[in-house]
Amino acid sequence: MKNLAILIRHGESLANAKNIVSEDLEGHPLTEKGIKQSLKTGGVISPISNKIEHVYSSPVQRTRETALNVMEAMNLEKTVEIDNLLTETAFGKYNNVKFEDFPKFHKKEFGIEPFEDNGKRMLHATRKHEGINLYFSHALPIKALICNLLELEEEDASGIKIENASITVIDPFEERVYSIGSLFISEKLIKLIIS
Repeated sequence: MKNLAILIRHGESLANAKNIVSEDLEGHPLTEKGIKQSLKTGGVISPISNKIEHVYSSPVQRTRETALNVMEAMNLEKTVEIDNLLTETAFGKYNNVKFEDFPKFHKKEFGIEPFEDNGKRMLHATRKHEGINLYFSHALPIKALICNLLELEEEDASGIKIENASITVIDPFEERVYSIGSLFISEKLIKLIIS
């Protein structure tokens, strides 16, 4: 059996447009741009629609909305299952602050969920389910998962950017990374998924 986790970051949300970090479950829906981004991503991955077994999403509004838009563009009729392990980083007292006021590294000392803990919970979320599945989450947790698999420290991966509505593909069991924060999917990767 092929095991692939296709991770998609949510499209642009109101929090992104306001340049704030937020773990709030509600109150930061997708912007019009975010809706377009998520529909575009759904179109990009539509060739693999018939291979998707399950769809999982963070409980946060912007990820749930992204999941529905992506699935619409894919003509994928599945139930979106909420998984709290896919949620946004716990920002503590930094929740809803401007991005420039958010600490860059060593988040544990600031009362923020540690980067490595983000990576571990995301790995657990993707290892709970075999097969080829879609997972909708957030930039920091997806980046932390990639760093966990590649054995990179947060500081060493500061250049990795997970764009809105981008696609990251991994095999969580074999710990292989096929795509990181891409807005497209290669023919080679499509063949790997559908073969």
